[in-house]
Amino acid sequence: MQRTATIILIICALFTLTSAAFAGTPFPDVELKGQLTAEQKEYLGVTTDTFKVSDIKADYLFVEAFSMYCPICQRDAPKINELFEIVSKIDTSKSIKFIGLATGNTGFETAFYQKKYGVQFPLFEDADYVIHGALDEIGTPSFYVVRKTGSTLETLFFKEGEAKDKDVLLQAIKQATGLK
Repeated sequence: MQRTATIILIICALFTLTSAAFAGTPFPDVELKGQLTAEQKEYLGVTTDTFKVSDIKADYLFVEAFSMYCPICQRDAPKINELFEIVSKIDTSKSIKFIGLATGNTGFETAFYQKKYGVQFPLFEDADYVIHGALDEIGTPSFYVVRKTGSTLETLFFKEGEAKDKDVLLQAIKQATGLK
């Protein structure tokens, strides 16, 4: 029993250290390319399908790095969709924007994932793994909360791995952004 408690404590500490290790680090201002609808362009405050992360009109970003071929990402999709809906309803100032980065996926694969899993927020392809490389080749899924101040992007929260509980991610968003 004591050994089990020790293992659980170590796992919790590693999760906390992983999230804390990224807090305060710069988030890469990579070029994003996607097949955006007019509504998604308006949501992000952009006018083209290709732009940099810093061009998004938001104070904060919730970023999901995923792959169409990742079974955990597929399983998480309904939870992340629900998280998007919740944040969209309670963020009355519209200061938090969601984006998805499809690491290793073409435009076709990204659009297929978006349609199959009913993802309403904008997704961006990364067929050549440029974004994946800029993110230090993280595993999928990975989740970030990023503060945007002008063209400066700062990681406030990072989690790599399954979103077992959307409420944990919601709490991270609230804590990082001050959302009530």
